[in-house]
Amino acid sequence: QGQMDIFRFLSLCREQGVDGASLHLQNLAGTEQEYLKKIRRAYLDHGLAMSIFTVSTDFGRPEARHEEEFRKAREAIRVAMFLGAPLLRVFAGSPPAEADRPNAFDRAAAAVRRVCEAATQAGLPVGLQNHNHAALCRTGEEVLRFIQKVDHPNLTFVLDTGQFAGSRGASGTPPAELRGADFMESIRQTASLARYVRVKFYSPGPDGAEPAIAYDQVFNILRGVHYGGFLDIVYEPAKTAAGPGEDVLSAVPRVVAFLRSKI
Repeated sequence: QGQMDIFRFLSLCREQGVDGASLHLQNLAGTEQEYLKKIRRAYLDHGLAMSIFTVSTDFGRPEARHEEEFRKAREAIRVAMFLGAPLLRVFAGSPPAEADRPNAFDRAAAAVRRVCEAATQAGLPVGLQNHNHAALCRTGEEVLRFIQKVDHPNLTFVLDTGQFAGSRGASGTPPAELRGADFMESIRQTASLARYVRVKFYSPGPDGAEPAIAYDQVFNILRGVHYGGFLDIVYEPAKTAAGPGEDVLSAVPRVVAFLRSKI
């Protein structure tokens, strides 16, 4: 919402006593080196690790529009390396029309492979994230098939607990075949591939738990595959008729306490 800059955000992370903080290319005020130096120093001063860096890519678009996506990806690789990010999060994207889904799937896989090759030269792994009801990687099966299609050793998986088809947080209207989809099954299918996990919260209760996601089940799945990475809190306040949802400054401390009680 533009109510804080990167430095206030990092200060908030320090106040919560978390171990790391993630950033997105679109949230930076710029990418010039002097600005990035200040961000890198702020991470150090707050005792935080740079957990992941993100660029929103859409390779479901026609190939004629891919160059702009590659430009963003190249810039993100440069920034991520300067800031010391261990992983770059990207997206496969969405088909322009449902009838184009098979072709979009193939061209997006080829494009993500190209990003993986560029990032390999920098020594930066690439993490594909599952994403929403219209996208190319909206179920566990689609994620597995996409990763196999990309077929590149530099690619890994970013698991978002709220973006598989069937989850409350997945945007877009689900197609008929995915109505009532079991997003927990998609989590089970892909958890062993995850090297980073984003945990979604919308309306945390008094104890910080999220009623829309059975996190006890999620954590049992992650323990079962010996997941050892970050749990990245993603707070998306549920909008209601009464207002925009609970303020981040009151909701997130309860979420942090809830997660600590579980791990």
